[in-house]
Amino acid sequence: MAKIMESWREGLKGVSLVKLQNEILGLGLKEAKTNLDNLLDDIQIILEIADENSSKYFLEEADKLGVNCKFIK
Repeated sequence: MAKIMESWREGLKGVSLVKLQNEILGLGLKEAKTNLDNLLDDIQIILEIADENSSKYFLEEADKLGVNCKFIK
């Protein structure tokens, strides 16, 4: 199941987003930071998350951190 981080809102908690990607998706800190930098440059990020529960949790938590996200199938 893919999830797209489309854009960000004012007040984005970038460090927490990097940590979330590391903990939930198992991304390295460098890759997670690159995703954050791309998001801040208005580049959409597509993440493949196989587990549906992890995917839903990531979506909810990323939204709380200031990321506009959606699922695609």
